[in-house]
Amino acid sequence: MSGNLVFPPILPDNGGVPIVEPQSLTRYQTDFPAGGTLPSVRGKPVMVRREPHPANPAREYTYWHMVTEGEDEDEQKRTPDLTRMIRMPWAKPLLINHAHTAVKRWWNVRYGMRHYCIWHSPVNYLVVIKERYEGLFLVTTYCPIPKRALGFHKEWAIAKKAGRTF
Repeated sequence: MSGNLVFPPILPDNGGVPIVEPQSLTRYQTDFPAGGTLPSVRGKPVMVRREPHPANPAREYTYWHMVTEGEDEDEQKRTPDLTRMIRMPWAKPLLINHAHTAVKRWWNVRYGMRHYCIWHSPVNYLVVIKERYEGLFLVTTYCPIPKRALGFHKEWAIAKKAGRTF
């Protein structure tokens, strides 16, 4: 797939997290509907974890992980990230267009499981998917800071050389 890859507009960030988060949630629910058709990667649907997230039981696990940042899953160590929230409209289109020539795709092994990284570097947006025995699961999305983005360019080049692209 070639040509320009166009993303929908980001959500307006007027009002900060308290205003944007419900809009982000609505977009997530529209793009990843319970019982609905989910985007697929490599011919397999990309599922989401629907159980409540421990840090915010009012939100599904996958959604909350997509719009927060931090190392740990407990409430004190993951914080809402406005940058991720306003870009929620980009998650599904990036998955659908993962084979586009402008998208860098590679896999690696983390914690004993294969993870697929799908990154559109021109807009600096990345989706991470985990392969489990039940299928593919959306883990998170984010916009890497410049130092991390440089690391992704290198990681992708190494993966390409090693035959770990798709």
